[in-house]
Amino acid sequence: MTEPDVAARRFGVALRTRPRNRALLAGVVAGIVLWQLLSLLVGATTEQGQNVVPPLQKILTSGITGLSHFYKGGWGPATTLQGAEDSVPLAVLAVVQNSLATAVRAWSGYLLAVGLGLPVGLLVAGAAPVRQAVSGVAGVLRMLPVLAMSPLFTLWLGATTSASIAFVTFGAFWVMLLATTNAVRNLPAQVTDYPRTLGLGPLRLRTHVILPAILPGLRGALMLAAGTAWACVLASELYGIQSGLGWALNQTLLFSLVDQMVVVAGVFVALSLASLRLVNHVTGRLTRWSE
Repeated sequence: MTEPDVAARRFGVALRTRPRNRALLAGVVAGIVLWQLLSLLVGATTEQGQNVVPPLQKILTSGITGLSHFYKGGWGPATTLQGAEDSVPLAVLAVVQNSLATAVRAWSGYLLAVGLGLPVGLLVAGAAPVRQAVSGVAGVLRMLPVLAMSPLFTLWLGATTSASIAFVTFGAFWVMLLATTNAVRNLPAQVTDYPRTLGLGPLRLRTHVILPAILPGLRGALMLAAGTAWACVLASELYGIQSGLGWALNQTLLFSLVDQMVVVAGVFVALSLASLRLVNHVTGRLTRWSE
């Protein structure tokens, strides 16, 4: 490859990769500007405009300090139920406390889904009758609205963290299972035939040959499963659980606290986006050899 070709390739990579953060920032700025314009329009035309679409100054004041009520205590300062006043430090504690609860549930369910979906998918892919049966079951389950099944897990396991993790695992597991079986089925025959002729057993064949071969093709599925996990954890926290960002969001919905709702939603979006980027980074490092 000539030097101009190398330079052109680097320039193309730069064009594809560098603007991502700028594009994200531009999208955030555009969203903020549009929200502010909409709040001014609604506020000028309706009596309850500032409550329906609160302006930025309200979101940055009462929208933040109002989150103090979601602080559960146990980290030093008194809660609002114990007489403490709304404040930014107390709101920060509330956000951190509930964000940790949500993140633990989301990541626990996601890692369980990946840890179960990959090996089960590798086993299922080796037997055509089992693969067809599992695909049929998965096809039926895919027709069901997964997020609507969250109340069932709360009914079966109670309003607990275990129920939330189980639901997240359930939602992301089928993504990983179907993606793994499809990736194995799409492998060229020579990838597995040659190692078999050398006497490689079924277990080592799956762990040393098939899994590395399909890993680059699973990057998209791993990202999709992570997105599914964060969607599921939000749904699971809407029913009975008394902690987490989903619970806080539900409370703002019940009392029509739109300014606080926007802040909680923004924190949730930031955490889920950071998680997706982390998964993308880790899978990129693991599959660098394939590029």
